[in-house]
Amino acid sequence: MLIRGGIRIEEGANPKLTVSEITALEEARAPLPRSLRIRVPLESASESTVDALHSLFADRKGEAKVLFDVERQGDFMVVMEAEGYNVQPDRNFIARVEELCGRGSVRIIN
Repeated sequence: MLIRGGIRIEEGANPKLTVSEITALEEARAPLPRSLRIRVPLESASESTVDALHSLFADRKGEAKVLFDVERQGDFMVVMEAEGYNVQPDRNFIARVEELCGRGSVRIIN
C-alpha cells in the first residue's frame, strides 16, 4: 500500500497521523521525466555502445524527449536532439544507459 498523509500537531496533545489517500502498489505510478540529456563521451564510446543505445531506445519507446551531449573532453561538445527517439525513462532505462555511457551520464530535465 502507498499511503499519503501528514502529521497534525496540536498544542498539548501528541502528534497525530492523518491519511489523505491510500493506493495499492500495483496501481501507484511514479511520474516519469518528460525530457532528459545523455552525455556520450567519445573517449569511451564505440560502435557497440551506439548499437546498444539504439536497441535500448527501440525497446523503451515512450514520451520523454532526449538530447545527446556528444563530447570529447577538453576539446568540444555537440548537443544533438534525438528526433524520433522518445523514450520511457524509468529506473531500469537510466541504469542501462549509465552502464553504457558512464555513471552520471543521464540528467533529468523537467
